[in-house]
Amino acid sequence: MSAAQRAIFTEADELRRQLLPNELDRLSGNPHSAAGLVGVLQPEAEALVARARSQLLDEQPELIQPGGGLYPPFRAAACWRDLWQFLRCVLYGAASGVVDFTAPRGVQALELLYQELHVPLGAMVRGLELLKQHTMTICPGQQETGDTVVACFDHLIGSLQGFRANREQGNLT
Repeated sequence: MSAAQRAIFTEADELRRQLLPNELDRLSGNPHSAAGLVGVLQPEAEALVARARSQLLDEQPELIQPGGGLYPPFRAAACWRDLWQFLRCVLYGAASGVVDFTAPRGVQALELLYQELHVPLGAMVRGLELLKQHTMTICPGQQETGDTVVACFDHLIGSLQGFRANREQGNLT
């Protein structure tokens, strides 16, 4: 990835925003980039997160009940914000064409934060799986770039599933 492309992601990430149309245009020259599909998916981000949230709560309504992992309501709101941020990061990865887009230090920091806050990891992983599923229903015909988006989701889901493995093995540092 060129320095100019890195600068696009750095600026967008610092502002925690989606990529702008002119930025997607500049990224689309990379043959591995799914920038065109990302441009279609970004405006749907809120609706995609809402669908994933709704389905997750249909499957696991106890999450938001007293004693549930996403109770009280501010915990649930943080989970939905995280799903939106995860989607933003997945779409950054897809736009760049870099499937393993996470930084190991960032993943480790997130793991420690989730452990400290007792985030219900299984629910977050399931939320990401649902988000992936709903995202791919929007543009199923764009096979090659859709595969890049799927691979980015799979990378992030695998990273979060690694948290669980680390907890089970007692490998948190």
